[in-house]
Amino acid sequence: MQLKNKSEAISPNKFKRIQEPTDDEFNLFRELVLKDLGLEWGDDKKYLLYARVQKILQINQLENFQSYYHYIKQKENGKERQNLYNAVTTTKSGFYREKQHFKFLRENVFPEMKEHKKNRYSKLRFWSAGCSSGEETYTLAMEAYDFFGTAMISNGGLRILGSDVNSNVLGLATNGTYSEDQISTIPDSLRKRFFIPKPVGIKNTQIRINREVQKIIQFRQFNLMDNTYPIATKFQLIFCRNLLYYLHPDKREYLLKKLVDHLETGGWLVLGITETGYKVEGMNKMAFSVYQKN
Repeated sequence: MQLKNKSEAISPNKFKRIQEPTDDEFNLFRELVLKDLGLEWGDDKKYLLYARVQKILQINQLENFQSYYHYIKQKENGKERQNLYNAVTTTKSGFYREKQHFKFLRENVFPEMKEHKKNRYSKLRFWSAGCSSGEETYTLAMEAYDFFGTAMISNGGLRILGSDVNSNVLGLATNGTYSEDQISTIPDSLRKRFFIPKPVGIKNTQIRINREVQKIIQFRQFNLMDNTYPIATKFQLIFCRNLLYYLHPDKREYLLKKLVDHLETGGWLVLGITETGYKVEGMNKMAFSVYQKN
């Protein structure tokens, strides 16, 4: 139920204390995130739910997790359901995370694409699925620019899609602004080329990626568990790294099939380094967590 005295919930430092979810309440949310997001939650995730969501209950003046569950199940509360998605999804990212994948792109995938582009591909299309705050997507763009050159990429030669279910991190990705620490893993030559230098003496620690990279990327918010995706093209390369780990096995199989369906013949799928042991139907395993479509 909602609190009667709104001032009690919204006054600074006077939020009504929310009790941890009961087992029954936790199971309601465990079933919801499995159905909506494909997430598999063990009992240890009860504290995660409490830690990340209790403030949402306070802001909405809700007394317990049972009330919050019924609140977000109402059709008119789609925005609140999105707030739940934003709270419980993991959003870790980084430039050149698992950098061996980018070495493999340069040495194997990009040379093959460059050769095939002469007689098979008029345009290259890449997808960073579960892109979080955009570092992976921008890394792909910088690597592609550096390998293929501006002449090939300009005029639609390459477009990259970054997608995530979490609308908060997509706002950060679209903005394309990062701290000096965040961009420290980018090679100096690429950092100097693709980031706008700060004026001498400026104290702001944020630095922005340049328009040359941003213009080939589109960030879009949608759920990989949906039956259909708002995508009208197929891709030559899909990155979907460190996401399968969190999914229920059935949802993992569902997602892999969807990703393969969105690949061109000969296209590449890259999973996370630790996401090993998967046999992906219709794909040949070429390297560590790297597959190519038959």
